[in-house]
Amino acid sequence: MIYVKDGVPIIGVNSLHHPLRQRFTIAHELGHLELHREMIETAVHVDKDFPTNFPALMRDPKSATGTERVEIEANEFAAELLMPEALIVQALAGKQFDIEDSRPIEELAKRFRVSKQALEYRIRNR
Repeated sequence: MIYVKDGVPIIGVNSLHHPLRQRFTIAHELGHLELHREMIETAVHVDKDFPTNFPALMRDPKSATGTERVEIEANEFAAELLMPEALIVQALAGKQFDIEDSRPIEELAKRFRVSKQALEYRIRNR
């Protein structure tokens, strides 16, 4: 979740999520702050049901599919923040990958401190 109170942005993450997931969530919420600030200054942006006394922009099942424009934009922001295209291109330059050997992607994901799935998605969609 993210909201702005008295001009100060506040981001909350699920402490039960894996640290890599928390890291992506924070980057995603920073994307909302940078790209959609006008939305979060009037309501709390919450990814799932979250008990709050604030007006909330609640994500519904459609939001979770990644087809909502603001969610796509926040995901793209997070991906670029955590895995900058220039660094991805540099890391992949001249390398050949064996489709059956996942170690190079796992090592690169570790280097960027993201999940293997996030890195694979980023490589396919950059």
